[in-house]
Amino acid sequence: MKKQLLYLLVILLSLPALAQKKDSLHAIYVERFPDHFFVWPIIKARTSTFEIQSQSNLNEKLTFMPNNSVGMGFGMYVFEVGFELVFAVPIDEKKKSLYGESKASDLQLNVLGKNWGVDLFTQTYRGFYRVDAKRGVPADMPFPQRPDIRIGNTGINGIYAFNKNRFSLRSSYNFSERQLKSSGSFLLTGTLTFFDLKADSAVYGPFYESIFGAAGNFSEVASTTFSVAPGYSYNLVLGKRFFINASLSVGPAQHWVSYQTVNGKTDNQTLNAFGDLRVGIGYNSKRFFAGSSYVQQSRSIKFEDLQFTSSNATFKLLVGYRFKERGFLRWRAADLPNLIFHN
Repeated sequence: MKKQLLYLLVILLSLPALAQKKDSLHAIYVERFPDHFFVWPIIKARTSTFEIQSQSNLNEKLTFMPNNSVGMGFGMYVFEVGFELVFAVPIDEKKKSLYGESKASDLQLNVLGKNWGVDLFTQTYRGFYRVDAKRGVPADMPFPQRPDIRIGNTGINGIYAFNKNRFSLRSSYNFSERQLKSSGSFLLTGTLTFFDLKADSAVYGPFYESIFGAAGNFSEVASTTFSVAPGYSYNLVLGKRFFINASLSVGPAQHWVSYQTVNGKTDNQTLNAFGDLRVGIGYNSKRFFAGSSYVQQSRSIKFEDLQFTSSNATFKLLVGYRFKERGFLRWRAADLPNLIFHN
């Protein structure tokens, strides 16, 4: 019994030393900025697309894209919370004549913790133009347009990095940290999404029925997708300040699918794939930072002779600067309840 108590005492006394060692290791690889707030101008583009591909001939593919505008605005990281305010830039008339006009509502909330991230989103897009991979459109001629197609996409994505002592997700995507030495981490990514598409008539029309099949010529499709996917992310640091990040997670996904054709409504369940791709590149010093990032999630389902893939993506380009916190800027969002209820 005395031996067991002695072992327990040694373990308890070792815990602070282990924690200190982990903190020291983290400081060698990752630099934090707890006493700074950041501001940055930003250019952001969001989009939601879908593809129809023949399962029997993978070269046959139709891509439907919205003609949505690029946004410009600014972002700020203060009280240990980051936010961005972006305004749409008007689309010129020539672009409207070539690609049509789209209406979009796209709300997103992105939260990045020390070694985890959560994306909440709800999107509605109406009005798409069609791109045929094998049959191009002559120069300066309008693409085929479908103003009646509407898609809705609502869901949550999560990402977890296992190497929390040597690797930083935040250094490449919201710049609240800085990766000092190259390092990588295995990931676990999850998603739960609700997607629906509606059109006034069949989406690919009679011309393509000989290619994609008449049975799958749908006017409505809805799917619920759940997936947990493994992955890997790596931060490559060049010259102490430049960085490149690439993250990829791919895994099986369970889909509950419903689609409407001239033959009626069909409900189905299928197991297919989910993918999460994140790429970041930029410059990150003690005060000044700049970079661009691309994040895309894709879900694929199969029915009849079709493979249907829906994707949502975000591209960002920003330049920013860190300022020393003073006065009330030292407050933290976690302190807000105490400030409200105890003053």
